[in-house]
Amino acid sequence: MSSSSMKMSPGNIDLFAKDTLVEVSSDERWLSGGWFVAKVLDPPPPSPTTPGKMEFLVEYQSLFWWSRSKLVKRVDIKFVRPLPPPPPNDEQEQQRFEVNDVVDAYRNNGWWVGVVSKVLGEEEQRVYSVLLGNPSRTINFRSSELRFHLDWIGDKWIQPQKQNKMSSEVGEKRGKQMEAETNSEKRKRGTHVKFLFKGKECGGAEGSVDKIDVEDSSTTEAAAVDNMPYQNQNLRSLESSLVLRFVQSLEEFQLMPQKPHFRPLDECEVVFREGLALKYMMTFVNVVKEISKLQVNASGSIMDSLLKSLPELESHGFNVKDVRNRLLDLQTIKRSQEHLQTKLAKVKCEIKMRTHEGTEINAELIDAIEKIKVLEEKKARLISMNEENNSETAKLKSSDISLNEHIQNVEHNFAILATFPRGD
Repeated sequence: MSSSSMKMSPGNIDLFAKDTLVEVSSDERWLSGGWFVAKVLDPPPPSPTTPGKMEFLVEYQSLFWWSRSKLVKRVDIKFVRPLPPPPPNDEQEQQRFEVNDVVDAYRNNGWWVGVVSKVLGEEEQRVYSVLLGNPSRTINFRSSELRFHLDWIGDKWIQPQKQNKMSSEVGEKRGKQMEAETNSEKRKRGTHVKFLFKGKECGGAEGSVDKIDVEDSSTTEAAAVDNMPYQNQNLRSLESSLVLRFVQSLEEFQLMPQKPHFRPLDECEVVFREGLALKYMMTFVNVVKEISKLQVNASGSIMDSLLKSLPELESHGFNVKDVRNRLLDLQTIKRSQEHLQTKLAKVKCEIKMRTHEGTEINAELIDAIEKIKVLEEKKARLISMNEENNSETAKLKSSDISLNEHIQNVEHNFAILATFPRGD
C-alpha cells in the first residue's frame, strides 16, 4: 500500500483517543500490506518532543503471542487509521463484487488488499478469486470475507477505481507464477507486484492513489519471521489442551522454548489443524531427543534425516537455529571421525599384510635356523673329525721321520758292512 494512503494528519489526533478501536498496518515483512484491528492504549502527545515522530501504543485484537496474550507494540502515526465505514445495511448481508474491483480480503486475522480476478458461481454460492500480495497469490473468498478497499487520505476515505483489466490479468499470471515458485522453494529476493490505481473520494470528488506497491518476501510467508506472534485463532484451543500442556512440560521445550506460529496450517481443514500442530511439536521434541541420543559411531544418514526435518519445522515458526548448528557441528565431528576411521582401517590393513609377511619370513627364518643348526652340528663334527685326522696325520708324520731315520741308519750300517777293508 502506498505510504500516502497511510498518512494521517496530526491535527486529527482526537480521532484516535485512548481505548478507540482503529486499524493498524506495518512495514514489517509479515504484516506489510495488511490492516489489523487494534485498540489505542496510549495516543501520542499533542506536541511530541521529537518533531515528525508520533507513535501510538496499541493492542492488537487478533494477533497473539504463543502465551495467548495480545500483541502490544508501538506504531508510527502513518500506520494508523480509523475503522473503515461499514457498507450500507442493504448491502451488508450480501455484497456483490465485480472483476477488477479493488477489495480487502479477510485472511490470517487481518484485511489484505487485492483485486478481484474472477467471479465464480451464482448468487448466494458466489465465490471471488482475489489476487493478493505479500506474497502474491490468487485465493478464493466468499462475499462475507471481502469489503471494498478504501484509502484514508487527507482525513477522508477514498475508494479506488477498478483495476485496469490488462494489469489485473498480468498480475494474476504473475501471482500464479510466484505461488508455483513458492511451492518449489525457488522464489527470488526483491520481486515486486504493483497495482496502479486511480480513485475517487467517497463523496464523489476526484482523488488519486498512485499505486499499491507490495514487496514480496524472499522466503515463504510462513517462514518470514522467527518467533512471530501466535495469531491463528483456530489454534488457540491448543492452550487448553491437556496434550499441549503435557508437550510444553517436556524437557525439550523447557530447554529450548518455542513460539511456533503454524501459519501454513491456515491452508488445512480446521478439523485437522490441532492434530497437525501437535504433530509438529512432537516432531521437534523427537528431533531434540534423537540428537541427545546420538553416538559418534551413529550412521550419517540419521543426522541427514534430522537435518531434512528442520525446514518444515522452521516454516511453522520453530526456532531451529541452535538445533541445526548442533547437528552441523556433530556432522563435522562425525566426518572427522570417519576420516580417522578410514585411516585406521588402512593402517590395520597394512598391519595385517605386514603380519602375514612377517609370518612367512619367520617360517623361512625358522627353517633357515634349523638348517643352520644342522650345518653347525655338521661343522662341529667335521671340525672334530678334522682335528682327529690332523692328530693322526701328525703322528704318522712323526713315525715317518723316525722310520726314515732308522732306514738311513740301516742303510748306513749296511753300507759299512758291505764294504771289505783293502789290503795294503
